[in-house]
Amino acid sequence: MRKILSLVCMVTLFLFVQSQARAQEQEPFKKNLIGGSLAFFTSNAAGTDPNGGNYDGNTFAVYTTYIHYLKKNIGIGASVGYNHSTTEYQNPVSSYKITSYVFRPFIRFDIPLWQSRFSIFNDLGIGGDYSKTVNDAGTAEELKRNNWGLEAFYNPGLMFRLKSNISLQASFASLVSYSYRNRGTAGAYSHSFGITPNHSFNDLQFGINFLF
Repeated sequence: MRKILSLVCMVTLFLFVQSQARAQEQEPFKKNLIGGSLAFFTSNAAGTDPNGGNYDGNTFAVYTTYIHYLKKNIGIGASVGYNHSTTEYQNPVSSYKITSYVFRPFIRFDIPLWQSRFSIFNDLGIGGDYSKTVNDAGTAEELKRNNWGLEAFYNPGLMFRLKSNISLQASFASLVSYSYRNRGTAGAYSHSFGITPNHSFNDLQFGINFLF
């Protein structure tokens, strides 16, 4: 009986793998991908700003991506992003707002996971951003500052081929990156290099892609 069950399990597994292989092989090769992703999170805390007051923060980000595949698993593309972040302090009443725009050209390498509809994508590229900061301390005068930065990055993620022309994806913020940032005032700039394996949920982004 045990041998029969083992044989049935082996045959079932073989048929499943074969069906997944055929499904993978039958997926038509699409040369173009266009998609987008959203990220939204909130934060709040008590007694953590310099004046001992409470604060509430909201961040919203949207990215649009286009990729042209040179081969089945290799493509070149670019992402355009918009990010808006607001932090409201209660004691004293003040606000801190940042609006930024991002442009990131990159090369993508896809790695299929066995014969399933899942694959790991790896984006390697450079980018630039421009941001505008407004600090309102509750007075008649607002403090405004413009910043810009450059970066090189590596960003991995997971993709699932839902249909032949639709895929879903999930990714974190850049796993490895180097950035240069101009702080908007004379002589104010910084360099940074980061390897950040311990992401938080706030860094998670979901997206949907259309292939054609």
